[in-house]
Amino acid sequence: MHILIPLVVAWESSLPDYGRVVVRGEETATRIQVFGSSLIPGILQTEDYAQALFRASLPGEPEEQIAELVAARMARKMVFEKQEKPFYWAIMDEAALKRPVGGCACMRSQLRAVLSAARAPHVSVQVLPFVQREHPLMGGSLSLLTLATGATIAYVESFATGQPIESPRRILELTQRFDVARSQALPEDESLDMFRGYLKEYENEDDS
Repeated sequence: MHILIPLVVAWESSLPDYGRVVVRGEETATRIQVFGSSLIPGILQTEDYAQALFRASLPGEPEEQIAELVAARMARKMVFEKQEKPFYWAIMDEAALKRPVGGCACMRSQLRAVLSAARAPHVSVQVLPFVQREHPLMGGSLSLLTLATGATIAYVESFATGQPIESPRRILELTQRFDVARSQALPEDESLDMFRGYLKEYENEDDS
């Protein structure tokens, strides 16, 4: 566990500026709330899933660089090993379950990993189903990090770009959007049942 912490600093040079801000914010946050419009949120991703994402989004990038980015993403899971673990609340669009990133075997492992993480009392996972149609966070991802002081920092990410938000008014607007999306999402038990349903589908398929 202690080996990974200094390595995060070494890997930060391979991350975009906004990515470094997110990583540092997660390390000190007391509550992490995330919404993913089409992907499993970063902290919950498996190594194979993250690798498939980076290879698709960074075509032609050297394998060494891909490996560093994947390792940095995996190291972010260390926030769950802290003595005082942050509350973690993830909402994801059903599209994140439906799209077979990395293939069926990769998705089987990924969905099992989320189901395992959701057993922890400090972790909550919800799915915003297709039947809810449009919602206020379509087309991007949002992270809301609550610090020990009670202050909140927001991060908005879209295709290959990201932006930290510190304006109180803008943070209030983004928090409202998150709350609306949460109200449209399935309750946690039903959300995990949806994960299990998709897992069964992937278990009945192969990558051939």
